[in-house]
Amino acid sequence: MNHRIAQSAFAVVLIAGGFAIAGNARAGAAEVVYLPIVENGETEIELRNGWREFDGGHEEHASILELGRGMNDHWFAEVEIEQSFEDGGPNHLESLEWENIFALTERGKYWMDFGIFASYEHTFNPLDPDGMKIGPMFMKDIGPVTANVNLLFEREIGKGASHETGLGYTWQVRWHGSEALEFGLQGIGELGAIGHLGQDHSQIAGPAIFGAHHVGHSTIKWNAGVLGGLDRNAPNVTIRTQVEIEMH
Repeated sequence: MNHRIAQSAFAVVLIAGGFAIAGNARAGAAEVVYLPIVENGETEIELRNGWREFDGGHEEHASILELGRGMNDHWFAEVEIEQSFEDGGPNHLESLEWENIFALTERGKYWMDFGIFASYEHTFNPLDPDGMKIGPMFMKDIGPVTANVNLLFEREIGKGASHETGLGYTWQVRWHGSEALEFGLQGIGELGAIGHLGQDHSQIAGPAIFGAHHVGHSTIKWNAGVLGGLDRNAPNVTIRTQVEIEMH
């Protein structure tokens, strides 16, 4: 019993430590919390939208469309395309990204669920370098609450790349009740370059709502958050939405 209590206490400390991380470069307006859950044969269509406003009235918008598939019990792969615009300007294609979720534990079998996220992003602007992300995903049930933390190492590739490795994060806390409407908190940010962490930071956090609805063999899941800036580099307000259609 004492061993289990110690394990749970360690999990809470680890998750809380993820919450406390500060950031460097600004995360995208439609950033997301990834979950270390994979279902073999599941097809997923996802639409994400984000809007944020900075000091001086500068605005950024982003929309992301994703198509993914559970390749087996441990690997989920998806392709996403992003478009964006700033300050009322024209929409333009931002990037094409290949994302992978590797679930390394069976959901709920161990004291914490664990996985690895890895992606490659190709940017359409020839002046912007491509990028890679890889890092661990943590998920822990604590009573009626599920907590998630993603820690993502980021690296630019190609012409104009910085040749530095950055560390970003996302986190989420969700209180379970009625599946149709649940409440929680979300946070997003980045640490900056390894070796110079905390010199420049940007982090946001705020309330979120979640829901799910079953239609035949499909499930529609959604969440939305209003996140406020926690430091001078962060946007004043970020509004993000995410809708997933999971087909089994």
